Amino acid sequence: MPLSLGHDRVGRGGVARGSGETGAGRSLAGLARPKYPSKLNVGDLVAVSDGQLTEGVYRLCSEERAIVVEQLIHLAEIERRNLHLELGYGSTFDFCRRFLGHIKSKAFRRSTAARLLARFPVLADHLRDGRLCVTTLVQLRDVLVEHRLDEVLARAAGKTEDEIKELVAALEPKPAPLDLFRRLPAPAPVTEFGSCPEPLAVPEPPPAKLEPISEELRVLRITVGRDFADDLARARAAFGGDIPAVIHHCLRVALEHYERRRRGTGRAARGQSRARGRYIVAAVRDAVWRRDEARCAYLGPNGIRCTATERLEVHHVVPFARGGQPTLENLALRCRLCRARHNRHYADSGIMPRRVTSPTEGPAGYAA
Repeated sequence: MPLSLGHDRVGRGGVARGSGETGAGRSLAGLARPKYPSKLNVGDLVAVSDGQLTEGVYRLCSEERAIVVEQLIHLAEIERRNLHLELGYGSTFDFCRRFLGHIKSKAFRRSTAARLLARFPVLADHLRDGRLCVTTLVQLRDVLVEHRLDEVLARAAGKTEDEIKELVAALEPKPAPLDLFRRLPAPAPVTEFGSCPEPLAVPEPPPAKLEPISEELRVLRITVGRDFADDLARARAAFGGDIPAVIHHCLRVALEHYERRRRGTGRAARGQSRARGRYIVAAVRDAVWRRDEARCAYLGPNGIRCTATERLEVHHVVPFARGGQPTLENLALRCRLCRARHNRHYADSGIMPRRVTSPTEGPAGYAA
């Protein structure tokens, strides 16, 4: 039996009735469900085709979103009836923790999302089709108000967790905190009966955080060592200015050095001529980086481009061993994984020999 909250309805099949759409804008109509065993185990999908496998996991994700919405509707009704209080649970959060067995973070997200869903029933459709997930919905809790609900939901649709944080900071900016650079307090030693304590182990520093507080401002929280602090003091003495200005200046200098290396020196490698060989002139190398926008340019069979921006290399589309020339048309940026995939294709087809440069490199060490 379909569940409803307000005017929203969803069937057990996991797709909003009448829409037929998912978060990616794809229609699920006409997609045949792969014939899986009633109880799926590892290894049962070996004979399933690639297309059935990807469509199957896509459909399961759609059904999972619908099930999550149903659970939130149940929680909203439990809270409306105060049923959790009758059962001896102090709050919906406590009910999720002790009755459903959720960890604290999940219990907080589910109970908060259920409360938001009760206030704004239209959120159910956004959760079902993937425009929002429970995590991003909860992050929006402070900016979801009736008079700008449509605007916020339109701007938040399909965004990542970090992008939602930036959106919330733009809608509800916070004052900038004072610059703070201080030595962390050492943990106090604990003595027992006047005995000499063992030296306390230094705890691992927390990971760095970059948090938006407005549309333009971010707060950087990092824990650094003594060498960094000494270098920062020397840089402030040399360049002047406050800590953000000095760090920003150093970042710009480092990026300029990286850009020069990226474009190349304009000199051929030893033993190679400009007319022959793998040498790529600096102008062509720079044009490749600009054209591909400093991002891996690999396109999958479905036209989706790789999003990697780290460990990029200028890659010969037609390998040099097959006559590929270092021209702009035959060069593209590839991340290490996509480059290995490209080289595996040529190695597996027998066009190029395999080459492993180290015992741990495995299949990624094919000749380029």
